[in-house]
Amino acid sequence: MPSRTPEELKELAELTRNLSSMGRDLAEQSRAAIRATREKIERSREMLRATNPGLLLPGGSDPANEPAEGGNARHGAVPADVIVIGGSAGSSVPLRRILSGLPEAFPAAILIVQHSSPIGWTAQSTADLLASRTALPVSVAVDLQPFELGRIYVCPPNYHLSLENSIMRLEESPVENHTRPSIDVLFRSAAASFARRVVAVLLSGTLTDGTAGLWQIKRRGGIAIVQDPAEAEFPNMPRNALENVTVDYVLPAKQIGETLIEVSVSRRHGRESARRPSILIVEDEALGAQNLRERLEELSYEVCGSVTSGEKGILVAAEASPDLILMDIRLAGKMDGIEAARQIWERLQIPVVFVTAHADLQTLAGVKNTANYGYLVKPFQTSSVRAAVELALDRREKELRLFHGAARPAIKR
Repeated sequence: MPSRTPEELKELAELTRNLSSMGRDLAEQSRAAIRATREKIERSREMLRATNPGLLLPGGSDPANEPAEGGNARHGAVPADVIVIGGSAGSSVPLRRILSGLPEAFPAAILIVQHSSPIGWTAQSTADLLASRTALPVSVAVDLQPFELGRIYVCPPNYHLSLENSIMRLEESPVENHTRPSIDVLFRSAAASFARRVVAVLLSGTLTDGTAGLWQIKRRGGIAIVQDPAEAEFPNMPRNALENVTVDYVLPAKQIGETLIEVSVSRRHGRESARRPSILIVEDEALGAQNLRERLEELSYEVCGSVTSGEKGILVAAEASPDLILMDIRLAGKMDGIEAARQIWERLQIPVVFVTAHADLQTLAGVKNTANYGYLVKPFQTSSVRAAVELALDRREKELRLFHGAARPAIKR
């Protein structure tokens, strides 16, 4: 490589300084825009409080209590059944503080991975200590054992803990992030099995474990909570997560426990109890969409939206969290209904019933490759719509009861 002349080196140094200055300016502009947005949000909150004194609003005026920029503002629409907690150095005290505030009838399973560094440390000793500080039963995770709602499970040392649906797996697979157990292993598996029904909590620690898994949980629609680095005894692990993941909450330990109660208890009873099933229509023919909407409303279902493309279907599904999606196969836009259904299931685990005029073998083969919940051929009658919707909702309800080990609040039909 030829050496540069002094003039070239000088120009390069000047260019580097200019780029650095531009970067700082852009960062400051972004921070100013975020502050302005938060001020607008708080003014809106004050107006709502003034005109609706009994209205319950999430969070408060403290920006740390607000969902982070780009976070899932409607995560309360789906209650959390699985809570995964990861911590390393300095995480024992905040962990006990979080668990001590949880009620006895807590409707979620809690699985914990802590890096095991102290000499003489055992999972059983940790389980016994936690059991003395919480109303919930605490036990050591056991390979191939189903986990249950309302219980806490602690990962033993020298094993990775992962979830396969409602089963715990302990494996002596290679270390990740210089440790076994690894927080990332637990977080990734929870995201894959439970998607938006997961809340992940990352506590005090060194290095970077937990960040990649937290990113996967956010990608699948779950909730990400990080201990406030200002409170953490060892802030590197929370700080690294905040630099790389758009989390929902940055909180001190005491408020983390309160937030877990909110997403797992209050919102479950407040939003799922005795409600009508909500259905999203993805159909690019206006008359067909209107016909389907009228039939659904005639059957007393709630139609939460109607969109014309697979791309829009994914966005609205993430926002509205419907119980079921009726999806045409041939849609406006670049994405067909089969691909949209595949992505919705992978990210959000919302069931899809296909609605189409095409029943050829090639179309059926494509549908078979998705996690579909039924197939409705046009033209259809109201009775066939009812049958397809009821069978799909009933199947999903049974699956969730099987996965989570307890009956969910009934949906009015």
